[in-house]
Amino acid sequence: MYYFLLRNPREILACLKQFDFKYILAAAVLYFGHMLVSAWRWGVLARIPGIRLGHFEAVSLTMQGYFFSLVIPGGAIGGDVVKMGVLSRRTPRGEKFEGIFSILMDRIIGMIALFGMALILIPLNFNTLQSLELPGFSKTNVSWLLPAGLILLCLAGLAASCMIFFHKLLSRIPLFALLLKWGDKLTHGLVSRMTAATDTYSRNRKELFFLVIVSIFGVHLLTAVPVCLLLSGMGVSYSVCTVITALTIGNIIGLIPLFPAGLGGRDLTAIAILTAGGIASADAKTAQLVYTTILLFVSLADGLFFIFDRGRKTEKTHPEENHE
Repeated sequence: MYYFLLRNPREILACLKQFDFKYILAAAVLYFGHMLVSAWRWGVLARIPGIRLGHFEAVSLTMQGYFFSLVIPGGAIGGDVVKMGVLSRRTPRGEKFEGIFSILMDRIIGMIALFGMALILIPLNFNTLQSLELPGFSKTNVSWLLPAGLILLCLAGLAASCMIFFHKLLSRIPLFALLLKWGDKLTHGLVSRMTAATDTYSRNRKELFFLVIVSIFGVHLLTAVPVCLLLSGMGVSYSVCTVITALTIGNIIGLIPLFPAGLGGRDLTAIAILTAGGIASADAKTAQLVYTTILLFVSLADGLFFIFDRGRKTEKTHPEENHE
């Protein structure tokens, strides 16, 4: 944010002067809405293996995850680790692993939706992505390189996300089977519990597919539509498909743990694609700057769940753990 402000203070201030700030509230509501959908999705996934997770508890821990993704290193992974730790303290003995695994499954479903959505959007915006310039490359010779590379990246991410569901097929490969057996012995049966939990989810494929569709429309689109609103608030004409593509690819880049909550990587990527899509550089930077401000405000406000969540302060004590 400071980078954009210092590099383009006059352009951004000029854009903000003509900005209709009533659009900010709508953008913030939509952005917060995707968090609520994420909490609902995790609640559904947690109930599949029988985890006792209340609706408010799912919302509270999800919001805490967003907050810690912003304030500790590791990006989204950092938030998930904190979420796992808090859930583990609240979960009865014998259910701790399944509870933690539900968080991993929630991340997997979200990534399948994100990469799948990107694989649809990239071909639709192939010409726009071709116009992006790569340092050290001649655009005329390798204009296809960036969109093709993004497609390969998404295919690889989709394959990695789905691989866990094909562990039985992979176990037929002698080397992989040997690694599974060795890992199971090393972790005292943890690998077996993980594959058993995966099988539980695999038996609910229709529900998982439904959650992927919900994630596309209720999570990932709700992180992109706010930028459309902000551009509308500036009176800028734009292609909705291009804006959604910019934020979707930006969110993929934001998964890299180097960027807290995706900040920096998402911004630079989204601005580059928005500009390539015909939006003036100053307008693209201003819209993304306001969007990032909303993200920061909402994510920091999620810290209130960490402060006031009574369940965190009075962790549940389970009879079977009294002897520990």
